[in-house]
Amino acid sequence: MGTEKNIVAVELGSSSIRAMIGQKLPDGTLHVLGYEKETAPDSIHKGVIYNIDKTIQAVAAIIRRIEERQKVFVNKVYVGVNGQSLRTVANTVRRQLDVKVAISDDIIENINKDNRSQQYPDAEILDVVPQEYRVGTHLTTSPVGIMADRIEGCYQNIVARRDLCEKIRQCLHGAKLEEAGVFITPLLLSGYLLTDPEKRSGCALVDFGAETTTVAIYEKNILRRLVVIPLGGNNITNDIASLLHIEHDEAENLKKTYGNAYFDTDTQEARNISLSNDRQIALMRLQDIIEARQQEILDNVWAQVKDYADRLLSGIIFTGGAANMPNMEGAFNAYHSFDKVKTRIMPPTLDYTTNLKLDPQNNTLATLVAMLRRGEEDCTDEKPVEPDLFDDKQKEDPTFVGTPSGNGDGVVKGGGKTSSADTQQAADDVAEATLETDKKEPKKPNAWKRFWKNITDAAGSLVEEN
Repeated sequence: MGTEKNIVAVELGSSSIRAMIGQKLPDGTLHVLGYEKETAPDSIHKGVIYNIDKTIQAVAAIIRRIEERQKVFVNKVYVGVNGQSLRTVANTVRRQLDVKVAISDDIIENINKDNRSQQYPDAEILDVVPQEYRVGTHLTTSPVGIMADRIEGCYQNIVARRDLCEKIRQCLHGAKLEEAGVFITPLLLSGYLLTDPEKRSGCALVDFGAETTTVAIYEKNILRRLVVIPLGGNNITNDIASLLHIEHDEAENLKKTYGNAYFDTDTQEARNISLSNDRQIALMRLQDIIEARQQEILDNVWAQVKDYADRLLSGIIFTGGAANMPNMEGAFNAYHSFDKVKTRIMPPTLDYTTNLKLDPQNNTLATLVAMLRRGEEDCTDEKPVEPDLFDDKQKEDPTFVGTPSGNGDGVVKGGGKTSSADTQQAADDVAEATLETDKKEPKKPNAWKRFWKNITDAAGSLVEEN
């Protein structure tokens, strides 16, 4: 009979670290218990860890808050992998056979192994997505059993910087956490937000983050392309702060209050808005700043999807925190004449429950919820007791003497069990031996007594002489 499990997920975002804990019941029901966030601009940049020590501190702080509020001890976490170095690289492996034979599982396994051995400068393969196999002149996803003397395997290898996963493991180790599992978050998010009919008919999921924008393209239910663009919502905020000479927080507030991905200059209201230090600026100028950077980001997205545009029957689906800006669909259509665009906040059916005041339309939570749903290991345990310097036997008996283990490991183990009578007899034997020793060898005078005797003798002699 199954029991509930506490699943903990940590997402290393483009500029922040977030964590969520949820309780998964045996029937698969998920109840979100807690959510924490820690901004980490000095430790994480565009999803890549630059300062391990500060990242460790941020992860530890988040986990500590979860433990305090949920009254649990977290010993392991699931973590998501993302970052600007994450991408797919196409690769083809060809195999010429001596004679025409039926393609077997062993042949496919050997081809897959050859693909995984592919080396990339400064990058490692995190996962492999097989595309199709060319058997003779035919393309198929199920080549086993087909007669042929030649086969080609087509793959999309998901690669990232060599030190990406290693730095994540170092941070978990520094925060005294075990790795329950690692997820490639764009794929996990696609599996959570996209439906099977959408992936079969062709679609692109565009995740707008703070500092990166991830594009995942699907066709015939297969991932065809994955790329992380190093531009996001923070670029818009930085432009506003720089050009208007204001603080970052004020620029972010202006973006959220007045931001629009695309506006019609003919109908735009001509008015001013207030800035700090009793300054004002025309709303039109603010919109120009926002739209210029937003267009650059959408142009980069189009550069990734345009070769698949006629095959994306389910269109382009926006998600992520920066996708909350109004009129994103209209902007993309205006710039690139592509009208099959929509914004996906959360799945069509909300598949978790919570007592927290979380906005179900907040699409920044989708990745964390997806990790909780995929997690299977219980991430909490009873808090371990710090080991004492001495065990119970040593504390009860200060004269405890152990015996070497005999295996050369330097561990001293206690002897066998003894009765109270044996213990008393051993004590009596020691006392008797001590008395006998005292009789044979009288104790030497105390050093202080000898010193005092010398002083008094000297004083007595001095008195007699006088």
